Amino acid sequence: MAAPLRKQSAVTRNSAGAAQSKKPALTLAASRGRRWPAVLGGFALLVVLAGMLGAAVFHTQLAERQLRIGQLERSVNDERERFDELRYRRAELRSPVRLAGAAGELGMVRGDTGTFVKLDKWATARQLATAGVIDNSSRQVIIDTDPLEQFSDVKRVSAGQP
Repeated sequence: MAAPLRKQSAVTRNSAGAAQSKKPALTLAASRGRRWPAVLGGFALLVVLAGMLGAAVFHTQLAERQLRIGQLERSVNDERERFDELRYRRAELRSPVRLAGAAGELGMVRGDTGTFVKLDKWATARQLATAGVIDNSSRQVIIDTDPLEQFSDVKRVSAGQP
């Protein structure tokens, strides 16, 4: 093997016999001004990750709310169908043909006259006093024949009753 040649002038021996070079000793020095790109890059990475996490949470919440809206819309449609079925059944029950048949089964017959009986105001007052306290809403007469208004009138009169 070949050994490199060294100059005698570059190496000097001290009194202990150890070789010493004239080169200065190497030391670590802190780099100045080069740290800010790494900090800025780390901060940008943190912002991007936080944004992606926020977007994922937002999309999850959006999907959950869309599912809830879909459930509510199905529920509303089911209740509308149920309301239509009940309105149809009510119309069948209130039909004059069915009422006349039910009255005939009970032995009722059509009246001969169409006159009204006049009641004494005092007799009406005594009857109301005997029956007990009755609120004004229970004595209302419903004249309008619109089904939706009749439904709201019945609900208003029967509020709180089972």
